[in-house]
Amino acid sequence: MNNKFFYSIIFLLNCLVGSTQNLNVDSNNYASIDSYSGITKSNAYKVWIDGNGSLSLPTWRVSVRVKQPISNGTQIFPADKISLIPTTTYGKFNPNNVPTIAQIGMPLQTFLKQGQEVFLVPQSQAGLYNNAAGGNPYYNLHIPFDLKVEGGAYLSQFTTWSEFTMVLEFVFYNQNNTILGIQEKYYKLQIATLSGTPPTPENQLSIKIASNAVNGLLELKTKEDYIQGASVTYPNALMVSSNTNYQIKVVSLHPYFSSAIGNTLPLSTIKLNVVPVTPNSANIFPVNLSNVSQKIASGGTTQGTQVNFNIVYATQADDINLINAKPDQYTTTLQYEILPQ
Repeated sequence: MNNKFFYSIIFLLNCLVGSTQNLNVDSNNYASIDSYSGITKSNAYKVWIDGNGSLSLPTWRVSVRVKQPISNGTQIFPADKISLIPTTTYGKFNPNNVPTIAQIGMPLQTFLKQGQEVFLVPQSQAGLYNNAAGGNPYYNLHIPFDLKVEGGAYLSQFTTWSEFTMVLEFVFYNQNNTILGIQEKYYKLQIATLSGTPPTPENQLSIKIASNAVNGLLELKTKEDYIQGASVTYPNALMVSSNTNYQIKVVSLHPYFSSAIGNTLPLSTIKLNVVPVTPNSANIFPVNLSNVSQKIASGGTTQGTQVNFNIVYATQADDINLINAKPDQYTTTLQYEILPQ
């Protein structure tokens, strides 16, 4: 399985004020795992935001966190074998249309991480707006999710007919990183009689981003920042392990940096470099951000241990795109991926 991690970089910070709204979560509470190929449970969760009155929320985020080990009492189910997949959006706003998954900029699949917050909406590219005039004060946005459990030989270790309890915490933020709502939901995963043949042991790959780098921030504050270029470094921010030769890729999920009021900047404005932290001996490949997947590092097996990289974001000196840019908050969502070399 190729594990992926998604996060957003915030550039030229200029915070705007949003409105406090309600966060709600429903689930069908139960899924049975009956195949070595894994399963997909349709409409396992539905996350929705609603309220009454006028609304102006230019940017917003929704995260999920596995609060405790997914356990049947004696065994632990690996959280990173479970993912949430958004299927559609629906609801109503006056007079605006409900934004789509693509317009919001949601990852098409988000893998869970034990005890670590991951983002279903890393940084919305579509704002939420409602006009309460004309007798239409109520608004809502619904996002259903399928739950996918990856297949693999690892399933053979679990006791048949045992049930694992999964506790997920969903959090809704505004653009100021203020929590607008928290919901906690329990879910049961049952191990049924598994059909098929256990596959040969698969490659074991993992990738994580440090919590302080989940929302990257690069600011240009002074004239010298524009003339000389600016950079920010997140030490030990990228953490990987692999039992085979691996490569790391990065891609922007959007074609450009954009702001809540429609200003844009080319992705190539920002250069990305990862720096191996000793004893990591990986090869590195600095890139300018793009919406085409690019290799940024490669290495040999880590023998089951974790190796780290610093993440560095930087601008070029005297970049005409920045000199001509309007002061604003510009965002995109970056997808990091590890896969066999």
